[in-house]
Amino acid sequence: MRKLFLAFCGAAALAGATPALAADSATCIRRNDVREWASPADKTLVVENSARHRILLTLTGGCSGFGLYDQLGIGGVLESKASCIAAGDTVTTVYAGERGVCRVVSVRPYGGPLPPRVSHL
Repeated sequence: MRKLFLAFCGAAALAGATPALAADSATCIRRNDVREWASPADKTLVVENSARHRILLTLTGGCSGFGLYDQLGIGGVLESKASCIAAGDTVTTVYAGERGVCRVVSVRPYGGPLPPRVSHL
């Protein structure tokens, strides 16, 4: 029984280390490290972290706007705020008092400059 418990603890420690290893990849921006964001086109977001790494998120769903004064939240099912933004995550926006929800379809590295914030209504 003791060996089984130690094996379980070892597996849990390795599973807990996985998000830290993923943080070194070009497509990993943690949800709690979003420094800036912009929308170059409808249903797309460019997200930048404090290290100035950028990713391009392709979205589907009912969020719109993404203007200068919008609030933006990114979350995932059973994930922590320190987890990487990934396909399947939810992007929530508040535009002119209306709430919109989109789902992240794809995450790709983005090498260009951060686009200006404009509204796509």
